Parts: sequence; C-alpha cells; structure tokens
Amino acid sequence: MKSTRLAIDGGEPALKEPLPSKYPGALLIGEEEKQAVLEVLEAQSPFRFYGPHVLGKVDRFERDLAQVLGVDYALGVTSGTAALKVALGALGVGPGDEVIVPAVSFLACAAAVVMSRAVPVFADVDDSLGLDAADLAARITGRTKAVMPVSIQGVPYRAEAIVEVARAHGLAVLEDVAQSLGVSYRGRALGSWGDIAAFSLQLNKIITTGDGGAVATSDEALYERAVRCHDLGIYRSSNPVQVSLRESPFLAENYRMNELTGAVAWAQLGQVSRVITAMRRNKRLIKDAIDPCPGLVFRDVPDEAGDAGAALMFYLPAAELAATFARALAAENIVADQLYGGKTAYLAWPQIAQQRTLTPDGCPFTCPLYGRRVEYGPGLCPRAEDLFSRSVRVSISPLFAEAECVAIAGGINKVARHLLG
Repeated sequence: MKSTRLAIDGGEPALKEPLPSKYPGALLIGEEEKQAVLEVLEAQSPFRFYGPHVLGKVDRFERDLAQVLGVDYALGVTSGTAALKVALGALGVGPGDEVIVPAVSFLACAAAVVMSRAVPVFADVDDSLGLDAADLAARITGRTKAVMPVSIQGVPYRAEAIVEVARAHGLAVLEDVAQSLGVSYRGRALGSWGDIAAFSLQLNKIITTGDGGAVATSDEALYERAVRCHDLGIYRSSNPVQVSLRESPFLAENYRMNELTGAVAWAQLGQVSRVITAMRRNKRLIKDAIDPCPGLVFRDVPDEAGDAGAALMFYLPAAELAATFARALAAENIVADQLYGGKTAYLAWPQIAQQRTLTPDGCPFTCPLYGRRVEYGPGLCPRAEDLFSRSVRVSISPLFAEAECVAIAGGINKVARHLLG
C-alpha cells in the first residue's frame, strides 16, 4: 500500500522518481533534426543568404510556419525576445509611446518594450491569467501605441475580446505567443488574430532550437519592416519572399536566424501536432483523476479545444498555502512550482519595479517625449497579484504514460487531503 504520509514529511513519494515533464520539444529531438543539421554542415553554408551551397532551411521553416498559422508571412529570428523587438520595430513603437502588457508575463515582454524606448503599462488579468479586456480598455491613454496579449503556458487568451478593444481605440495588437505555438482560440491559431505575432523556440517551449524565434503577420508592410528590423534595415534581393517595397533602408539591428537553427526549427515544426495532442490528452487524464476538493480551483481555460496542455494550473485559498502545496508536490516527484514565483512581472523582477535601464539616463522613463512619471509596485494589478500568488503549476510532458498521469493525479490528491482537509 502506498504511504499516505507526505513525502515532504518523510513518507513514500507518489512517484519513485521525477518524470521528464519539461522541455517537450527537446525530448523529441531525433534523427530528423540530426539529419537536417548534418545537411547544412555538409553544404558548408550555415548563413541563410549566401554560401557555397545554401539549402534554404530557414526559408522552408518560414514558409511552413506561415502555413501552420494561416498567415501570409513568417520570419525566423534569433530568439523570442528578438521576435518581440522586431515586431515592435515593425509597428513603429518608440519614444513617447506606451505598450499595454498583461501583469502576468515574462520579463522579456516589458524588456522588449523598454529596449524599444517605449514604456510598458501593465494591465490586469482574468481567471485564465490572460489579459482582461475591460481592464485593458481602462489603461488606454493618448500615448498607447499597441497592446501585447500573452498566452501563458499554452492557454489561449480571449483573443476576440482583446482585438475588439484594440480596434475600437485604433491600437495595434502584437500577440506574444512565445509559449504557445500551435495553440488556438475558437478554431483560429493564436498568432493570426492580431497585426503581428512573436514566437519563441527557446528550450522550455513547445518546440525548440535551444534559442530562436519567429515573427508572423499577414500585413505586407509590417512584414517588410520586420525583415528590415531583423537585418540591419535592409531588404536583401535574395530574400525568398518578394514584396512591393515601401520603405527606404534605415538603421537597425541584426536578429537573423542561421541555417543550423532553421534546420532544427523546420524539423521540430513537424512535431507540433504530435506534442500538443499528447499533452492535451495527458492533461485531461490528470485533471479528470483529481478528486473534487474545496479550496482547489482549476485555472480557467477560455477554449479547451485550443489549449496546448503544457501545464495544469490551479488556485488555492492563500499564497502561503500555494507555496507549501508546490513544495509538497515536488517532494512527491511531481514537477510542480509557482510560475515566476507566483509574482506579477513588476514584482518578480526588480529591474522592472526600479526601472533599471541599460544606460544611466533612464530612458524611456525619463524621456522628454514621454513626459510622465510611471510607477510599478504592489496594488497596480490587484487581481493578477492575488490569483497568481495563489497559483500552482504542474508541468505536463507529451511522454507521460497513462499510468504516470494517474500517479500524478494521485500525488495531487494526496497533498490536497493533507493540506486542504
């Protein structure tokens, strides 16, 4: 008989050892990725635009990604953060502008806005931890240039409501889908709802190249600007997608994806459906086997059919209890934690709260083109601060067997009985 004593108190854990529940794409790297990389090495052409025998691996990834998303254009870049920077540049976001970002988001969201010399404005979330449309509307000012909804851990945000608010106020929508490639809302891929979207291929993501990212859009003018923003302001004649050029060259940075990364990205892209189908199944198996328990409330999922299944999140009555619950689950060999420490972006990272910038002048917060004072601190987004502090995340792998899903649910039930009565 399994021990009913919590492992954190010396009992037998629900699982004999931790399961491989993080890095879904990385754990499925195999012969196809190896072969694609070897082809690039053998061609001696790791740069996408020229070389002895360029194979067009990045081109192929971009073409197939656009098709997967149902958009006209995709652009490979060096990281998810680079994708945000390029997308913001394409939208013309800069000094004096504000970009509204959900309070529950990764550091890169606010950082990319600041590095574009604009000011991030945090808005509250709903029970799904996605941007709340009503609070978004309340945060809009005359300086708001764009809104950046974020899909956290593969759960779709309420895209239709967010886009409706943005359109009513003449704002651009930059979708941060870094954690959610393959996720949809009401049958439409995230990344195709707004004006432009940013994806990440970092190790934690649904598919991975280690680091890497992509920008997606159906707007030809935005695509041209994105290409220029990622390649020193130029639009190479060898670019595989030719558009009616509207812009003169301008000064920009270099975020080009190379052919080795493109090779892995293309091979991994073929895994998206397999990964998400398996994670959705495993999430459902775990969730269905968890006993009803007063005080344990599952995170709202606006569209179950579009969820990636990357994580099961739930809320507990108090922040301290959530932290204890996460530690107890970890002791049961269940990969569980509080995402970002259960803190909103402006509370999790002091460089945001204290407005520490790359240069000592403090731009954009001190920029005369902005001319306002912004403060980040407790109470800024009360619903996000409350919900997120009481949240627990259980990571889910596409590699879980059914018996392992049942054992994970058993461990959650065990901890809930002890801590929630």
